Amino acid sequence: MMQNEMEEKVRSLYERGYSIRNIASLTGLSYGKVRNLLIKSGIKLRSNKADENKVIELAKQGKSARAISKELKISESTVLRILQKHNLGRRVRKLKDSEIKMIEDMYKRGEPIYKIAKKLGKSTNLIVYHLKKMGLYKSIRESSSTSL
Repeated sequence: MMQNEMEEKVRSLYERGYSIRNIASLTGLSYGKVRNLLIKSGIKLRSNKADENKVIELAKQGKSARAISKELKISESTVLRILQKHNLGRRVRKLKDSEIKMIEDMYKRGEPIYKIAKKLGKSTNLIVYHLKKMGLYKSIRESSSTSL
């Protein structure tokens, strides 16, 4: 098949609602080749609006990009790209003073960092960050007397 004929066939299938992946398997071309042919032809590629709207809805409910990606079974970077496109990108979640005090109290009582994180529903990294900020946490590697 000539290049122009293939381009026309790909364009026709796409305009009839076939996905790029389906077109690739029907024509024997790779996904990338089909996509590039469509772009070269000047066709605006479809995005899944339903997923995009669902991502925005979940983000407005306060869900993290990771939680959204797991729920919708799409990559985290896709979620972040959609959020950024709609000015809902990464946001810094501040801990309440009561939560910071709870971290301090639990750590001083000897509670493991993992247990503190679980109780607050936060990551262990966030707990360690606040403990370091309070001067309470010293990494085992940092305090080793044998390292130079």
